[in-house]
Amino acid sequence: MKMKHSSLTCSCFESKFIVTSPIGDIKIVSCSEGLHSVSFSNDDSLQITPDKHIPVLAKSNSSNITECSPAEKCYQWLKNFFSLRKADPDIPPLCQFVMKPDTFCSKVLQCLPAAAPFGTTISYKDLAHLCGNVKASRAVGHAMSSNPFILIIPCHRVICSNGEVGNYAKGRRNTVKQWLLNFEKES
Repeated sequence: MKMKHSSLTCSCFESKFIVTSPIGDIKIVSCSEGLHSVSFSNDDSLQITPDKHIPVLAKSNSSNITECSPAEKCYQWLKNFFSLRKADPDIPPLCQFVMKPDTFCSKVLQCLPAAAPFGTTISYKDLAHLCGNVKASRAVGHAMSSNPFILIIPCHRVICSNGEVGNYAKGRRNTVKQWLLNFEKES
């Protein structure tokens, strides 16, 4: 009998780290097995003006980030993304209990990094088609809005078929999405 992971939860100790970035503070949540999430640290500071000169640095309360291998790999990945302007296809390990296997959402999130590499975009419709259901554009939008790994799983690269950027962070950070797209294209 096949056991579904969705009924299981990670029993490992969860560590939380905050790093600065050009798009605001980013919170990395990880266990020793892999990342649980990479997200904006504070939804209250939605009026962030992205600044490419702000480095990726661990905040003082995150100085022990090197003690958690997946979090440290994420930290290095983010540093390379912003300083070297490249997205390493070798993403940090993700905790096996975070994404529910065998769901359309999981399929979309797994397909996205290869479908829209650094500096490119893909439409919600085209991503739905790549995942086997051309009529599932809205389901792709839902997958993007529930993406637990900003930048690592590049939901900012998914745009509307008419070229509009769509919504990022449920529409609250569209200026950040546009900045990220321009940042990547300038490379």
